[in-house]
Amino acid sequence: MFIFLSVGPALPQNAPPGNPTNTGFMAQQPNDRLASRLVGLNIQNTGDENIGEIHDIVLTDAGAIKAYIVSVGGFLGMGTRYVAIDPKAVTLTRQDEKTKKATMNANKDQLRAAPEYKYESEWRKR
Repeated sequence: MFIFLSVGPALPQNAPPGNPTNTGFMAQQPNDRLASRLVGLNIQNTGDENIGEIHDIVLTDAGAIKAYIVSVGGFLGMGTRYVAIDPKAVTLTRQDEKTKKATMNANKDQLRAAPEYKYESEWRKR
């Protein structure tokens, strides 16, 4: 009588996409968006006017995007203020392989009037 034992990890039936063996390692997906490509991206309104720039990204405890921190106004860092924008209010599109575009239905005055975002959490800007 022969008994065969498997010593390798069992493959889970519900592993997340890009991680078929649930090892913690992820495979790159064609629609991945990198945060480093979003920070510094100008946001335009529907009239193609630059109204702000993505300065930072706020994450939830689960790692989902909670808000884009957008710098508004100012010149060379003087007088700049920050506002938190719901990611659902910003449309991200790819113009070509290297160019991305962020648009939202707002104007500069609306962003200047929005509540100011202040870095006061445990992960605040240093």
